[in-house]
Amino acid sequence: MTQETIDINQKINEAVEVYFNDNPDTKWFPAKKLMPLLIQSGVFLKDKKSGMPLRKVLRELDKAKQLEAIPRIHTERVEIDTYWYFVREGVSYVSDRKDPSTPNKKELKAIERANNDENYLIGLIDGLMEKEGSRKHKFDFLLGDLHQNGKKRTQLPIDLYYKHKRLAIEFVKHPKELDDANELLEGRLTVSGITRAEQRIKYHQRKKKTLEERAMSFIELPIEKFEVDDMFQLVRNTANDERLLRELLSRFID
Repeated sequence: MTQETIDINQKINEAVEVYFNDNPDTKWFPAKKLMPLLIQSGVFLKDKKSGMPLRKVLRELDKAKQLEAIPRIHTERVEIDTYWYFVREGVSYVSDRKDPSTPNKKELKAIERANNDENYLIGLIDGLMEKEGSRKHKFDFLLGDLHQNGKKRTQLPIDLYYKHKRLAIEFVKHPKELDDANELLEGRLTVSGITRAEQRIKYHQRKKKTLEERAMSFIELPIEKFEVDDMFQLVRNTANDERLLRELLSRFID
């Protein structure tokens, strides 16, 4: 360690003591808050990127395994990132950072989508087809009703499409589940003047008619054919489910 480095470390430690003396109720603080004192004492000329000059010094000490030169420093390592804090003597640092292993809302939704019954069946079908199908596939020619502005239409997605087979697959919910959905949506009108439940049926029929007119196969896979629990969720007996899928898609499986 050079004399210049030793001097810088000493000034950092002095600045830490000054900060804690000026803020008696503070138990710890992020390293970037020390920058004004370090600039004032001449350690750095100016701040960059909220404490980058100080973080650079700390990273170099960390790399050289010499962080003991800054006794009050605390490192919080989260995967590939390191967060730097100065902690008052005699105090134990307690992180308020969310556990990185705990998924956030966006990640939870992604997990839910990945684990839902439709994706479970898609995974089985991909295995039978020995090829990955296109999820929520859209065609330029398969459109919904006009929007309220009377100009635009939304492309209607197909649950699963295998281009090499010209095969479109749509999953049909359990009848009881559809009845409940219709009841919940009753009275809610779309721009087309029909309920959302009625629109869902209308669009399903449009998909079938439009694709078959273009010499594509349109297969409906009713969830009611699979074993479900009281909540209309698949029991997921993989062997039985694969057997049923093979029967329903027999003419498309090599």
